[in-house]
Amino acid sequence: MVSNSYKHLDSWKNSKSAFKQQLDRNKQELQNRFPPHWIDFVEIVRSINPSRIVDIGCGAGVYCFISEKLDIEYIGYDYSQNAIDVAKESWYGNFVCKSYQEVTSKDLNEGDFVVANAICDVLPNGDECLRHLLSLNADNLLVQRVRLTNKESYFTEYQAYDIMTYEFYHNEEQLHRDIIQSGYELKKINLYEDIFDLYIRKR
Repeated sequence: MVSNSYKHLDSWKNSKSAFKQQLDRNKQELQNRFPPHWIDFVEIVRSINPSRIVDIGCGAGVYCFISEKLDIEYIGYDYSQNAIDVAKESWYGNFVCKSYQEVTSKDLNEGDFVVANAICDVLPNGDECLRHLLSLNADNLLVQRVRLTNKESYFTEYQAYDIMTYEFYHNEEQLHRDIIQSGYELKKINLYEDIFDLYIRKR
């Protein structure tokens, strides 16, 4: 379990304003140009044609809209009821208030594609989050906007959307070991500098 000693752990959870700002940015991106991690998401969905998208840490829920356009069933999970409320008001999709720790392999169906967009990188315990995602045993997993470092894993604090949150850096060697030991293979997709999408597939 995550320690309650992390002072900004619930900053996202308790801020409806942050998710509304996220939604506004997402709507602008929909009207203009998709960011690179959205492009990765769409390309992988088209290549594997999953039966359902399972979006863990869905935030304002824009992947619901994109999944609908791709004609793929969707379910989004987030630990914040504020996020779920914003997402339902915006996209009228299937959203459930559940933390990533509460999502288990029992919540998945055969053929599901699990996506986690910017969860690990805004937690002070990103390695623990990644290991939980691997434990779900999905055939295909996309962990997006992950920061990698040659140093030991660490986090910093910063402000985003008027809240204080975290910026987690995974030790690349340890991350790779965790993925391989869980029976997966990894494809890294470089987005910007030290930020990557991790496309993780069962071997």
